[in-house]
Amino acid sequence: YPELLPVASLRFQASRDLAFYTSVGSGFETPTLNELSYRPDGQPGLNFALQPASNKSVEIGAKARISGGLLTAALFQTRTDDEIVTATNVGGRATFQNAGKTKRDGFELAWQHETSNHWRTQLAYTWLDARYSDAFCSTTPCTAGAFVPAGNRIPGIAPQSFFASFGYMPPEGWRAGTELRALGPIEANDRNTVSVPGYGVVALFAGYLMHWDRWEVNAFARIDNLFDKRYIGSVIVNEGNGRYFEPAP
Repeated sequence: YPELLPVASLRFQASRDLAFYTSVGSGFETPTLNELSYRPDGQPGLNFALQPASNKSVEIGAKARISGGLLTAALFQTRTDDEIVTATNVGGRATFQNAGKTKRDGFELAWQHETSNHWRTQLAYTWLDARYSDAFCSTTPCTAGAFVPAGNRIPGIAPQSFFASFGYMPPEGWRAGTELRALGPIEANDRNTVSVPGYGVVALFAGYLMHWDRWEVNAFARIDNLFDKRYIGSVIVNEGNGRYFEPAP
């Protein structure tokens, strides 16, 4: 799968504490061995009809030091041709196909701050609108239940995510903190008839860090899902028997 992938970027240092940047580039996703393993028509042999997905991306952003912390923000857009998607998925056997054009528009915002006495705060938010630009069908001939209209959300991708962390993080010695991870609702199939609700989970962590000569000892312990929330951690996209959901611990 040969491909030429040009990339260009430009950075402007407006001041000592403020910088702007922009970048454009091409991407290339070849099919994995799992995606090539089975043919959608059920015939033996590898799925050589599956083509690589190619994309073009544009990003603009800024980085600023404010009140001793680092603030970063970015707007991005990705347009993909021949997106690789799940065609069928039954009993653990999945087949894949190319689905025409897709688009992803997004925004990212992050903040990191650490005080002189080693209290660290981290915040990150992402908004992502990922949709099919072209209509397609997962069966031949096309049936009403297999038709995916243009504008549907790409399954398995959350439109919003948020991360927050606060803790005591010295360069050596005892350290501890807490985290919050939140994810918006996720579509489970291409037709967008089944979705998974969003969730938020809290974690606690603690540890001890020690440097000795050229050695480093880093011991840690975590409690994830502190409040024992029941939620769906991932989905099996387009599962043919309707078993889309995989519960998290």
